[in-house]
Amino acid sequence: MINTKAKAGIAIAIAGVLVAGCASSLNPFAREADERWADYKTWTKITEGKTGTGDPTGLIKTVHKGPDGYRDVYVNDIGKAALEGSAPYLFPAGSIVIKEQFGSKADWEAGKNAGVTVSIKATASDTVNRDDWIWADSYTAKAGPSAFCSGCHTAAIASDFVFTHADFLAAQE
Repeated sequence: MINTKAKAGIAIAIAGVLVAGCASSLNPFAREADERWADYKTWTKITEGKTGTGDPTGLIKTVHKGPDGYRDVYVNDIGKAALEGSAPYLFPAGSIVIKEQFGSKADWEAGKNAGVTVSIKATASDTVNRDDWIWADSYTAKAGPSAFCSGCHTAAIASDFVFTHADFLAAQE
């Protein structure tokens, strides 16, 4: 018969294995970021030096941390020329725009507790909505068509479904 100390030791060992399993690649809920945007912090930050807050479009409401939230926007090299250029904004396939959203100015200034949304101009291998963009609602989410995202972004159809571009930023100054 196993004594109480031995039972406690076995229980602790089992708990340790379970906890380690949750952090391992065997855990179906532990996702890595998609390799297409895993390094987005090295991309061009088009909102550099700007305070991205408020609701200048009137569409933010409760998404992207709402009108009181703070936002930073990054773009990959494929989409950089389109985003920094001038209208008409036509993004090439493979363009990726990342929006970080912060709930407070303190979090924004510290660069912590960011929510991340991802917009990707679809390539031939992607399943898309009518807008030719796919979306991910977090850093580790899988990108795909989203009626929710494209519903709001349809208001930016003239700029290829992207709100934050050079003309938009210039108007905010």
